[in-house]
Amino acid sequence: MRRSSSLGRSSIPHYSSASKRSSSTSRSSVGGGGPLRVRNDDNPKVTASSSKTKRSSGYGFSGRPSMDYQKPVSYSDRMSFGQGKTPNKGLRRASHMGVPTTILKDPRKVSDKSFQAICVAKLVEFLTEKGYPHKLSPEILKAPPRKDFFQIFEFLYSMLTPRYRIGKKPEEEIPKIFKELGYPFMISKTAMYALGSPHTWPTILAALVWMVDLIKFGMRVGKSIDSFLFPPNEDEFDTLPESQILFDYVEKTYIAYMEGNDSFEDYDEQLSNHLNQKLYGISGGIENLDEENKRLENELDSLEQEIQESQEKLKKMQEEEVCLKENDEKMNKYLAEMDGYVESLEKNYQNVEKEIETLAADLHNIKASNDEKQLIFESQEFSQEDIEQIKIHRKDMLRQIDDAEARVANVDQEIWSEEMRASKMLETVESSCNEYNDLAQLLKLIPSTAQYACGVDYELSSRHNARDKFTDVVKPALQSLKEQWAEVVHEKSKELMMEKDVYEQCSADCMDLDNELKLKESQLKRLEDDLEYKKQIGQKEFEKQQEEKEGLEKEMSQIKLSSGKTLSEGQKEVRDTQKSVESKMRSMEQDLELYKTFLKKSFSKLIDHKERVEGILETMTQKLEEKLQTVKIETERS
Repeated sequence: MRRSSSLGRSSIPHYSSASKRSSSTSRSSVGGGGPLRVRNDDNPKVTASSSKTKRSSGYGFSGRPSMDYQKPVSYSDRMSFGQGKTPNKGLRRASHMGVPTTILKDPRKVSDKSFQAICVAKLVEFLTEKGYPHKLSPEILKAPPRKDFFQIFEFLYSMLTPRYRIGKKPEEEIPKIFKELGYPFMISKTAMYALGSPHTWPTILAALVWMVDLIKFGMRVGKSIDSFLFPPNEDEFDTLPESQILFDYVEKTYIAYMEGNDSFEDYDEQLSNHLNQKLYGISGGIENLDEENKRLENELDSLEQEIQESQEKLKKMQEEEVCLKENDEKMNKYLAEMDGYVESLEKNYQNVEKEIETLAADLHNIKASNDEKQLIFESQEFSQEDIEQIKIHRKDMLRQIDDAEARVANVDQEIWSEEMRASKMLETVESSCNEYNDLAQLLKLIPSTAQYACGVDYELSSRHNARDKFTDVVKPALQSLKEQWAEVVHEKSKELMMEKDVYEQCSADCMDLDNELKLKESQLKRLEDDLEYKKQIGQKEFEKQQEEKEGLEKEMSQIKLSSGKTLSEGQKEVRDTQKSVESKMRSMEQDLELYKTFLKKSFSKLIDHKERVEGILETMTQKLEEKLQTVKIETERS
């Protein structure tokens, strides 16, 4: 009852007073004239609805059923999310009259593989947790068949609308259901016909995950609906809010009334007890409150004395703390001075040790060089054999020099050929660099301040560091630019598909408007035929009146001849007949003028409506042509 009702806080007191007044009467209404009570044996649906009202809310969403005072409570009055099957063609035609069609763009990374994997895992976890009866795996949800998708959707939507079964045309039914649930993004019929394709399945998967989040939110809100309907105040930390107490009273008395009870004394007594506890507290009574107040005052006095004693102790401890802080600061200063003196002594000691080590190393080197020179001096004697070996060694060295010069000449020749080959290669590199620079300039990448350069210097030359620049700067920038343009092309293709969907929808609206225009033209033609028919009838009546006038004139002449009346009496009768004929003629002319004004007004309204419809069609076609031209231009650029 509480879950399915949408009673506001302002309406609860009035409703409770009305139910109190009606407890002693015949109870023909609740809250001012509404549902009549039906006995259980006459209509068993009443007891079923009263017992099932707490779980008939659809998890407490914004679309949950509400109890109306002017309507009897029954199970057939339950409202759910599946009410979108009523025909609404007239509303659909009126909703698109002159209103520009806008489609929201999904900010989620739907095409990202990691995002799709997260969505699949979330959907599999929820379905297995809730006991999905069919076969399920992450591989199936990567590109599911139509049958599996319809089974999953039917299982999820049955949690919002019990006993829901999918219809014969799910491709038209499912987008309508998502729209009624408040899904902010459009799902077209063409997407439902190509579920497993990589362009459409990610958007459908994101919609299913949004539906799962909606169900989870509804389940959480359904468990704690009282905290949302009756938020507690700051001064009501230990009692229920007054609105919740009155709502519980109204709920219980209404259920008892619908079950056939006429006395509500127990519920009135419970209500008075709850209100007394809320006003006077659980202990209740002024005397107990006075005793409690005295006890609390005594405790307050004792606490104030303890606070004074603790404040005096705190002052003494603060004074001792100040003295200790001063002593601590003095000791820290002395220790810092001693540490600086010790560090200076250590630095002097290390410098002296380094000087001693350097002097000892210099002394050792001098002694070793002296010993080597002494040995050379002592062994410096050449024999004849030594001189011959020196000559042979000299010849070998001259021969090696000649060979080395020949090798140098060969190397110089090879270097010259390599330089020629390098110069040719450099010319080809310069030509390719020039072609690349021209192409980059056409693509607006050169200079670095160009439109698509983004501060990167894409220009290449045949300098010595051109290769490093190409590998470190130009190539990564071109790859990132290629990836960006690939993403832009992908997004533009998506936008093209969305624009095609919008074009299909607008073309359907145009067809509806054409049908309506044809209907109005047929009505106009029918009105013209009616006007022509009425003109013919008026002409016939006029001719008939003329014939009657001529017959009357003949009768008058015959009467003059046959009767012996005087001339004055005959003239009087003629005048009377002429007056009656003229009055009839005037009335007929007035009727004819009324018909003409009515037809003129109807023609002007029809012409205005036709011009307005044609103007709307022209603006819509111009907008569609402009969008298609922009999409074509962007696709050609990409």
